[in-house]
Amino acid sequence: MLTNSVSAIKLQQKTVMMCVAVPQIMASRMWMLATSPMNPKLQQTEILSMVEEKQKAFVDSMSDINLQILSSQSLLFNKWLSNCQSFMLGHHNAFNNFENDIDEEAIKILDKGISPYAKTVQVNQKRLNR
Repeated sequence: MLTNSVSAIKLQQKTVMMCVAVPQIMASRMWMLATSPMNPKLQQTEILSMVEEKQKAFVDSMSDINLQILSSQSLLFNKWLSNCQSFMLGHHNAFNNFENDIDEEAIKILDKGISPYAKTVQVNQKRLNR
């Protein structure tokens, strides 16, 4: 279970805002395509840009997730090793907060995964609101 830390709440807010904005943006773009007297070439370009944005966000997301996983693994290993040393020295509470460390790193990984999509949604929302 993830903690109710500040980073977890920010991730929840980012996710909710993105989930609310995505249908509105898609509806706006489709409405513009359906009602505007654009030439077919411009419409095709708009549709292709929508697909390319999703592909780029997916690739960015996977890349960011992988980098964050590597960083988190390294950090958690170092904390675990430090806790093991403390435990061996007689500190029996050495691992008490380790589950919180794991939760925080999981939140960082999830945040890295959703950030490219959230950025794309914000850019599209600003562009369509002009």
